[in-house]
Amino acid sequence: MQATLAPPATGKMVKGLVMCYTVIFITFYSTALSGYWVFGNKASSNIILSLMPDEGPSLAPTWVLAVTVIFVLLQLLAIGLVYSQVAYEIMEKKSADVNQGMFSKRNLIPRIILRSLYMLLCGFFAAMLPFFGDISGVVGAVGFIPLDFILPMLLYNKTYKPPKSTFIYWINISIMIVFTGAGILGTFSSVRKLVLDASKFKLFSDDVVD
Repeated sequence: MQATLAPPATGKMVKGLVMCYTVIFITFYSTALSGYWVFGNKASSNIILSLMPDEGPSLAPTWVLAVTVIFVLLQLLAIGLVYSQVAYEIMEKKSADVNQGMFSKRNLIPRIILRSLYMLLCGFFAAMLPFFGDISGVVGAVGFIPLDFILPMLLYNKTYKPPKSTFIYWINISIMIVFTGAGILGTFSSVRKLVLDASKFKLFSDDVVD
């Protein structure tokens, strides 16, 4: 992201956004659509569970499952590096010494300790609350959809004020309307599923509620 600060930033950011949305469409949407096409409403929120049923053989080759697990780990690594930056920033404002270098022992050792403790705490709560599918549905509908698909278009229209007769204005409005509807439907359905599954929740259970 720091490379986009050097001028011209606009072109680089557009290329980055196009690449990001292309990757998202190819990976996430293709998986979601093909998974629902194959499994219907019996599809698991964890695609690996759908491909590895409790009874019978696996529905995918071993190498596909291995690649899937690797990509999951890479995604978790990215989440730990990107989405946790706010928490890291808050912690390190209190612990760091601005008069010393970023990689000095005074700053590096506390950073490693605090970030490791933070990730251990996240892992602890993830193990304690084994209903990832339900929670991720709520978080995605309430948080990720507005931040990723609604707010950027709204800010673009507010900042650049394209004329209402232009294509870009109406494509932004269309995206906001479509994903607002998707967010509302997703919120209701994910909260409903969370309520229905609440009786199955057990702390530190080996049986992941899906």
